[in-house]
Amino acid sequence: MAVTTMAALLAIVSTSGFLPAAEASIESTCAAAAARDRGVDLPFCVAQFTAYHGAAEADVWGLAKTAALIGVNLADDAKFDAANGKVAPPPSTGAKGKAAVDACARAYDAVGMAFAEAADAVTARRYKPAKDKLAGVAALARRCDAGFVAIRARTPPALAKYGNDCQKMAVIGIAITNLI
Repeated sequence: MAVTTMAALLAIVSTSGFLPAAEASIESTCAAAAARDRGVDLPFCVAQFTAYHGAAEADVWGLAKTAALIGVNLADDAKFDAANGKVAPPPSTGAKGKAAVDACARAYDAVGMAFAEAADAVTARRYKPAKDKLAGVAALARRCDAGFVAIRARTPPALAKYGNDCQKMAVIGIAITNLI
């Protein structure tokens, strides 16, 4: 979608004050979420939902749940990559680097669980607990980085990207849940 079209959509949605379920779409929901929370990365939001099967047919409630499910997928991918050797520890970190990557696998297991619990809470229409779980994602993802800080090494780029993406998805999930 062109930037000018997206800006026009954002202006329309933000002035309406709410987003009726019948008018919900990926683009309008992401725009409404971005209008309420400047932390929402609009292009990332649209791209993540567009790639997720079934999101195009979802209403606002369905997109809030889908945001958490996308987070589960991102965290599971990070955990898999860390646990199965797809992410190498930084050179010259030896056993400490391997231990840091293993700690990341555990951290992303916790991130995935937080997203799953948020999805369950949205499904049960318990929005405050859902938002609380999503709000905790950043701290859980930072556990991965902490292992590398402790050995004075940079977090491998793939794991840093997963951390960033999980945090963005949590912000999106909270912002969309606030639209319900």
